Amino acid sequence: MVHYQRIVTELLDENAYILYNNKECIIIDPGFGFELINSFITSNHLKPIAILATHAHFDHIASASNFIKEYDIDFYLCKDESLILENFEKAADFWGVGNVGSNIVAQRPKASHWISNDQENLTIGSFNFLIIFNPGHSPGSISFVIEDLVFCGDLIFRGSIGRTDLPLSSPRDMSKSLEFFVNSFTSDCKLLTGHGEETTLYEELRTNPYLIKYEK
Repeated sequence: MVHYQRIVTELLDENAYILYNNKECIIIDPGFGFELINSFITSNHLKPIAILATHAHFDHIASASNFIKEYDIDFYLCKDESLILENFEKAADFWGVGNVGSNIVAQRPKASHWISNDQENLTIGSFNFLIIFNPGHSPGSISFVIEDLVFCGDLIFRGSIGRTDLPLSSPRDMSKSLEFFVNSFTSDCKLLTGHGEETTLYEELRTNPYLIKYEK
C-alpha cells in the first residue's frame, strides 16, 4: 500500500505530492517552494528516487531542478511538453523568480526520461504506474495512476477543469481527454488534483458541470 502527502506550494497554490512506500518516495509536480516540500521528505526520513510531472507548466515544476541537484534523481515528463519546458526561463521571469539580481531562483530542469504519448505503464523502484495521456490543458498532460489514486494534474479540479485558453492548450483535445478519462476508472477512485482539494470521480460525475455530459 502506498501513502501520499499533499503540499500546497508557494505559487498559485499548486499541489505537490510526495508518494511514499516504506522509506522510498517519488515527488510529483514539485512546484515553487523547495524547502517547503523537502521538509516533509527530511522530517520523515524518506529517500527520493524520482520526480514525475503531470505537465511542464512552471507552477508544477519550479523546484524540480533543486530536487535533481539535491538527490541526483531522474525527472520524468511527457515528450509533448518539450516546447513548454524550453520556455521555462520566460515563465520564471514572468513570475519574478528567474534572475533576481545575481541569483537565479528557479532553474530549468533537465528531463532525463521522456514519456511517449502512447506509453501505458511506468515502473520506478517498487512503484508501478498506469499512465493516461490526457492532452488539452497542455499538449503532453498525463495522469499517473497507482492503486486507487489518480494524480491528474490540471485535467480536473473539484467542481471544474483545467484551463484551455493558454498557449498550446486545446479545447478539442480537452473534451476528448475528459470523455476518455471519466469512462476509464471506477467511480470511487481518488483524484489528486493540481490545485485545490482532492476529490473522487463519483463526486465529480455527480456535481461537476464540466464532466456530467461525458459519462456513458
